[in-house]
Amino acid sequence: MKKQQSETEINLFRALEVFMAVSDTRHITLAASALGMTQSAASQQIKKLERALNTQLFDRTHRPVDLTHAGDLLRRRAFRILNEVEDLRSDLRHMQSSSLPILRVSMLASIATTLTTGIHELVHDRLSIPELSLAAGLATDHQIALDARQTDIAITSDPQFDLTDYDCIPILEEPFFLVLPEGYDDRTDDVQRIAQRLSFVRFSSDAPVGRRTDQHLQRCRLDLPRSMEADRASMVVAGVNTGKCFAILSPTLLIDAVAEGMNLRIEPLPFAGFKRSILAVHRSDDLGDIPQQLAEESGRLLRLSFEKLLPQVAEQVIYQP
Repeated sequence: MKKQQSETEINLFRALEVFMAVSDTRHITLAASALGMTQSAASQQIKKLERALNTQLFDRTHRPVDLTHAGDLLRRRAFRILNEVEDLRSDLRHMQSSSLPILRVSMLASIATTLTTGIHELVHDRLSIPELSLAAGLATDHQIALDARQTDIAITSDPQFDLTDYDCIPILEEPFFLVLPEGYDDRTDDVQRIAQRLSFVRFSSDAPVGRRTDQHLQRCRLDLPRSMEADRASMVVAGVNTGKCFAILSPTLLIDAVAEGMNLRIEPLPFAGFKRSILAVHRSDDLGDIPQQLAEESGRLLRLSFEKLLPQVAEQVIYQP
């Protein structure tokens, strides 16, 4: 009896996988092919699931098949269930292996290109970790990934969340600069004067760096008209590169644009300056000295890139020992 119950649970899990594949493709044959099973087997899994739940999940009168209201509800729940199972598998791999089988690293999108190659070499060649999983995004993405245990280490900026369960390793502290089109030929000591000739392109308030910039401008009693905002450094710098906009950015937010050959004029801020920190944040688990090595390598890579691509500002960055 216990054996039969166990098999039912395993089939239920498989049935959820088949259900999700059919709901994605809206076609049983395509779903079966993607899962490496026959159409008949996939159909049987769906029928068993409908019998187990005592409801119809698909409207088969439509072509392609469509979800019923019950099917739509199950899709939302099943997505979370399957994600939880995958997270559990990942956590168990970490616990049961004598050596770390995979290292999951999240990083700011603006420095991902700069860091990827060096981090890959560190993880595979020096740390001998078989697999590296990288993700790029905003600092808010890192908070979600850390809290959900979807990443081991985040290379992020000034975390604005509860750090009780986390350790932070400083990497560097960087100032913000005035970023103008290369051809701008007027004074740079009056931001209001600049704003009369150029539009201010800024980060959206959803991005932590956008909120930080807005708060500093408010402290300085500066009200710069909004003309364009974006949530990625590449888009902000692209606005400056049009020759019609200016921005306020730090070196890590500029590095990709300069590497791509965008011609920019970088000047000190004509008002009180402000800075931000780049850190390696990780859960207070037993990762040994891996986070420290990753933080040191990230600092080394960024310093080399600044000295090569942004020598005029590299010396103003404070690197952690």
